[in-house]
Amino acid sequence: MKLVGLALALLFAASSTSAADNGDPRIWLSDMNRAFTDLSYDGIFSYFSGEDLASLRIVHMVVDGEQRERLVHLNGAPREIIRTGETVACILLPGDELLDLAQSIPSGPFARAFVRRYDQISQYYGLAFYGEDRVADRQAVRLAVSPRDDHRYGYRLWLDKRTRLLLRSELIDLQGGRLEIFQFAQILVGDQVDMRALEPTSRVGTVQDHLELASKRSQPVPASDMPWSLDWLPEGFTMAASDIRRTQSALKSIHTLMYSDGLATFSVFIEDMPAVGAASMVSRNGATVAVTHLVAGPNQAHHLVTLVGELPTATAQKIAKSIRYRRNP
Repeated sequence: MKLVGLALALLFAASSTSAADNGDPRIWLSDMNRAFTDLSYDGIFSYFSGEDLASLRIVHMVVDGEQRERLVHLNGAPREIIRTGETVACILLPGDELLDLAQSIPSGPFARAFVRRYDQISQYYGLAFYGEDRVADRQAVRLAVSPRDDHRYGYRLWLDKRTRLLLRSELIDLQGGRLEIFQFAQILVGDQVDMRALEPTSRVGTVQDHLELASKRSQPVPASDMPWSLDWLPEGFTMAASDIRRTQSALKSIHTLMYSDGLATFSVFIEDMPAVGAASMVSRNGATVAVTHLVAGPNQAHHLVTLVGELPTATAQKIAKSIRYRRNP
């Protein structure tokens, strides 16, 4: 806890200057990233992802050097996600579909789930201050992250003027429309946070499910050993990970490739042609697009390619159509 207090003192001292006086928005992004992991905070936020609007409560503290969090869904089915370090447990009602979607719960702290690594933006984005505002009754400095081409989206960020904590973010499409919104409605920071708020709610009939993270079930493989490759990628995107995922029946494998430009990411899944239901199609939910495409694999047998990520539709389709099977990886 002493480290948290020290971080707060340093951040509060730095806040005496205005955003314009600071001169470098990248410093603010770096401070923001540290604030999400180092500070204690207890807040209620909304998360709009295209079709659904969710309200959640997040409690975060660092206890004896270990990240601890409690994420509570405030609408829909009662759900709580409790994190202690890298250990994750879900508390939910029997029959909740989340029991079958362990792979959808990201590992690590809340910041990895809802907040991107804006401090890793590349030369393919511009970054600038654009005024101040008020969010959750706190003064905020606004930053704009603008793409330099049509192959990625832009972002607007509201950072707490005192702590640099992210209070609001928007994902912006090529026409300026908002695809995704994250915003705190109220928040307590630092010594205002009560450690008892980390304790889960006791509900009759709930069950606790300890999740096995997807990363532990996959089989990482070197990119050079993957039999699939992309003939086209937008500038700035590189392969971040590759693995082979086994289905529950272990009767087939799904080759998985993940790409990132440091901020935006997308994943490609390649599997044997399903017996039914396979077709080329495009669907979108808010910022996330899903594209399926049929491609020839070993012995010219058809394989199903599925690309999922936060990309403009035309870019996602062009990438999916460029995937090729390499006979001698």
